[in-house]
Amino acid sequence: MKRRALIAAGVLLTLCLGAAAILLLRPECLILKYTGLYCAGCGTQRMVAALLRGDFRGALGQNLFMLAFLPGAGIYIVVELLRFTQGKRPLYRSKAFIPALCAALGLGLMFTVLRNLPGFQWLAPSWAGP
Repeated sequence: MKRRALIAAGVLLTLCLGAAAILLLRPECLILKYTGLYCAGCGTQRMVAALLRGDFRGALGQNLFMLAFLPGAGIYIVVELLRFTQGKRPLYRSKAFIPALCAALGLGLMFTVLRNLPGFQWLAPSWAGP
């Protein structure tokens, strides 16, 4: 039990350090750089920075999809780690996981397409282009 808790804590720490590194280094989006199109993740770094400043409205203008998706993904990771530490069957092995994953990927793809279409510029990040 103690070993599982240490592994779970290590995974969580690694994820947090990775997220902090991305926020500090702010790498540019290669999809935007080479295609000029916004991906589902474009604006996420600025969205998180806006949230850290307490600017929810600004975060909405950066990436609406990730603003809705990331909390759910974070909760899933924490629940999965708790299940791991308790020795329970992982959620990713349940019958509902693949349909839920396909739905999330489908929504991300739909968001990517829409935010690049004329008339849906309000879905694009609120900062100026590539």
